[in-house]
Amino acid sequence: MNNLAVGIELLFTGMFTTFLVLVFLMYQMKVTSALIAKRSAPEEKSASPTKAEPALTAPRTTTVAAGPSAGLAADELVAIMAALGKVLPANQKAVVRITPPSTSGVAEEEMVAAVVGALAARS
Repeated sequence: MNNLAVGIELLFTGMFTTFLVLVFLMYQMKVTSALIAKRSAPEEKSASPTKAEPALTAPRTTTVAAGPSAGLAADELVAIMAALGKVLPANQKAVVRITPPSTSGVAEEEMVAAVVGALAARS
């Protein structure tokens, strides 16, 4: 009976120790990731000193008109997704729904100007 008690005690001691080590490693990885992100951010900005940085920043979430994308041609969809890839924040999830232009009263030039303005604010 004494061996059983020692075995159960070792089981729980090992599980508790493993849990504590994993929690410690989780926080150590978060701290290391934050330090590396801070250190690599100035390097990315110094890599292209000739490019002017915009004064305004866009919000982190971007909403595009809702609806199916069946009416778009393949090359149009690729162009739109490439532009959105530059606008949306990296390594974050985003839901994007694209609708083809319709006759909603907004001129095409105004829509293009709005998209160009949003891209200029982000890049």
